[in-house]
This record gives sequence, C-alpha cells and structure tokens, in this order.
Amino acid sequence: MSDIYYLGGSPCAGKSTIAEKISERYGFQYYKVDDFLAEFIASGGELGDKWLKHISEMSLDQFWLRDPVTLNEEALFTYEKLFPDFVRALEKLDKNTPVITEGAAFLPGLVNKLGVDKAHYVCMVPSKEFQIHHFKKRLPVWINDYLSSCSDKEKAFDNWMERDVLFASTVLKQAEEIGYSTLIVDGSVSVEESFQFVVNTFGL
Repeated sequence: MSDIYYLGGSPCAGKSTIAEKISERYGFQYYKVDDFLAEFIASGGELGDKWLKHISEMSLDQFWLRDPVTLNEEALFTYEKLFPDFVRALEKLDKNTPVITEGAAFLPGLVNKLGVDKAHYVCMVPSKEFQIHHFKKRLPVWINDYLSSCSDKEKAFDNWMERDVLFASTVLKQAEEIGYSTLIVDGSVSVEESFQFVVNTFGL
C-alpha cells in the first residue's frame, strides 16, 4: 500500500479538486470513496450489520432532524465500521500505478493505525465560514433535490452544516495529534496553492 496517497478531512475543503488534479498531472489512479459509500452501507446492512442496516433504512427526517453532536458521533462510528471495506477496495486496484484517494472516511486515527506514512496523508478541512458560504451556494439544489422529502428542510440543512463543523474539528485535532500535515481551507489561498501544498507534502 506504499503507493497510495490519502486526502482526508471534511466536506467542502476541495479534496476532490486536488485529487483530480493529481490524477491528471501525475497519471495516478483516482479512487473517490464517496462514490462507493452508499453501496458499502447497503451491502453491510444486507450482510447483517445492524447499525449499517439501521442507517440505510432511515428517512431524511429521522436522519437529519437530530442533534448535530449525535450526527457527528455517528458519522465517525460509521466510517470506522466501513474502513476495512475501503482498505480492501484499495488493495484491488492496479498495483503498478500509484493511487490518489480521498474522502472524509479516511479518518486520521484509522489511517495512522494502518501504518500510512506522514508523507502520504494530508487532512484538509474548511473553516466554518468557508464551508457555510460555499454550501449556501448549493442550498436551492439541496432543498429542492436531496432534502426535498424533509418536513423541515432548513433545520435539516442547519444540522448538516453544524455536523460538518464538528466533524472538521474532530479530524483536525486527530491529525494534529498524530503529526499528519493539515490544510485549513478558508479562501485565503488559491486552489493552485493548495494543490502545491499537497504535492509538496507527498513529495511528488
């Protein structure tokens, strides 16, 4: 697994953008965890995991109209449960080509237990202001599409945002305690500068 490079952190930090640029510029395979998250949750539930079955069957009201602290704790717990699936998926990729993979699921503590070198992991999180600003640009889409079945769409969105703020704080603290490189995205630097920070950390 030495040729796998990880971008962890929290949503709205630009992980996908950076990973795509690395893939294009260096010819890396790109594995985006979020593209497979629902599949892994569903398959885990079908295989008898009671927690994964429970969350796969929750309505949006049951899921999002709850305390953000609980939502954050559950997100961490869910990623921990699914982490072995992500590892197995990465192991199936072409071993002759380096991999760039990204997703909030790559919690610093779990990646560290896997033995990932500090030159192969960067934790990217947005500042609260940056996160809210950019998610609000998508607000009509989220309300009219994903959150359409919620009885209180605005409350669900607020809980979602606060959950992500708590999640960012949690993973940032983990990464700092371990000694992984961190990048707080607040709009003060360009995407290219963030890209160069990651590339330099990875030694590419």
